[in-house]
Order: sequence, then structure tokens, then C-alpha cells
Amino acid sequence: MKKQHRMNKQHLGLILMVTAAVTLASATILIKMLTQQTSIPPQHLAIWRFSIAAPVLWGVGVFNRPKTAIPRVSIWRLLGLGCVFAVASFSAIFAINRLPSSLYVIIVYVYPSLVVLLDLLIGKPVPKLIWLGLPLTFVGLILVAFDFGSTLAVDRVGFMITLINAVVMAIYMVLSEKILSGVSEKFRGSNWMMTGAMLAGLATIPLLGISTPDSTKGWLLLLAFGILGTAVPISTMNLGVELLGSSRGSVIMMLQPVVAVLLSTLLLDESLNAQQWIGGLIVIFAVALLQLSKDNAARNGENGVHG
Repeated sequence: MKKQHRMNKQHLGLILMVTAAVTLASATILIKMLTQQTSIPPQHLAIWRFSIAAPVLWGVGVFNRPKTAIPRVSIWRLLGLGCVFAVASFSAIFAINRLPSSLYVIIVYVYPSLVVLLDLLIGKPVPKLIWLGLPLTFVGLILVAFDFGSTLAVDRVGFMITLINAVVMAIYMVLSEKILSGVSEKFRGSNWMMTGAMLAGLATIPLLGISTPDSTKGWLLLLAFGILGTAVPISTMNLGVELLGSSRGSVIMMLQPVVAVLLSTLLLDESLNAQQWIGGLIVIFAVALLQLSKDNAARNGENGVHG
């Protein structure tokens, strides 16, 4: 029964993380459409996404009455976790403005490796085949994102901001698993986390300003970005990481740029070459490999040292 429960837990976690990767990929497409069809600066989109997502999640939460109250100390931790994610979101916006998107993707997706490193340092279990799965996903990602025939230009400031983005995302993945594991009401916990991100975004308005769409289509795209591209992926990612662990969850998130490229071919009439197809298949294979791989026992866990 315990084994079956563990398998069901992993399957649900996998579904949630894949949902997060797909919907975050849709956020990439929505950002492109919003910047092309509205006059809203990218940094304002980072403010709007959380300002829409948080009220939507609280509205949905009205129909899901919590059985137990979340302790005040946990609420403060969740609000802080939201601020961490807001930093990742804003650093991503600023980095993309300074670097080619392909280079940004390759650098920022170092963060799953950082998550695994952090988990190893604190003695948490990681998939046994992580040594094979991570390099494979990174190779596949390079094939998906990088054009080998192009000239590579590196903006040093953009490079540093992207590294900060990767480090913050790794910290977020590890912290979200730890903080949400102590919260019985997972959905309500995600609501408080999103509220923290919203408050962090609103706090930047005096510095960055704020603008609104100038058309109905712009508002619809912005609402889709806040709901489909933010509320859904962040909630499912939080729940998925808590079920699977930060190491497995972060590797599954490497599906995001692959799905974004596929969606670009379908919705933005962009082409997909043989190199990108091969890279995408490698990433999918590596993610499947890691999901089938058993975990090493934690050094300081109940199972003791793994032989």
C-alpha cells in the first residue's frame, strides 16, 4: 500500500509539474504577443501578472474552505517566498532585455543543477541517475535554444542578471518544498505566496511606474497572462515540488523552453528545424529517465547512508 501511495504521489506530482512547464511556456508566448500588440513595457507585465494572479487565486479559494488555519509564522514565510519569486520574475525580464533569448535560456536553466547541488549539500535524496539526466537535459536545451550559425554576443550585465535569476530560482525551488511541506492547506499556501509576489511587484511602481493596455484585446491577453501564465503554473509548480521534491521538479521544468519553442511554431508561425526537434526529444527522454530513477537515500534521513 505504501509503494502504491508513493507511486500515485509521484504520478500526481509529474502531472502537476508538466502542467506548470506547459503553462509557463504559454506565458512566454503571451509576453511576446503583449509586447508586440500593446505599449506595455516588459517590467510592467511583471507587476501585472501577480496583481491579477493573486486576486484570482483568492477568488477560487472562496469555494475551497480550509479545514485548518495556517499559522501566522507560516504566512510570513509564504509571503517572503513570494518576494523571492518576484525577484526571479523581475530579473528574468531585465535579463531578456539585455541578452538574446537563446543565450538567456541556456544560462538560466543552470538552476536545476544548482537545485541538485543544494539538495546534496543539505543531505536530501536526489534521483540516482541525476548525473546522466542533468547533462542530457542541458545538451538538449542547447540544441533547442542555440543557433550554432549565429554570432554570440554577450552583455556582461545581462549575463550577471541571468545568473542571479538562476540562483534565485534554485533557492525558490528548495525553499518552496521546505515551506509548503509544513503547510497542510497547500492551495491556501500558494495564495499567500502569490500575495507576497504581488506586494513585491506593487512596491516597485514608484520606481518603475505602471501602464495599462489600450485595447480590449490587450486586456484579454493581460488577463490570460495573469491567469494561465502565472496563477496556474505557480500553483501547480508549488504543489508538484512538494510531492516530487525540488530536484525532480526542477528538472521537469526544463520542458518549459521546449514547449515554448513548439508553441511558437504553432501560434507565431516560427519554424522548427531538425536540431531543435532532436534537442526537444533529448530533454523529454532525460526527464522520463529521471522520473523512472529511484532516489538515493538522504544522508541524514531515516534510511541512513546509502551504500
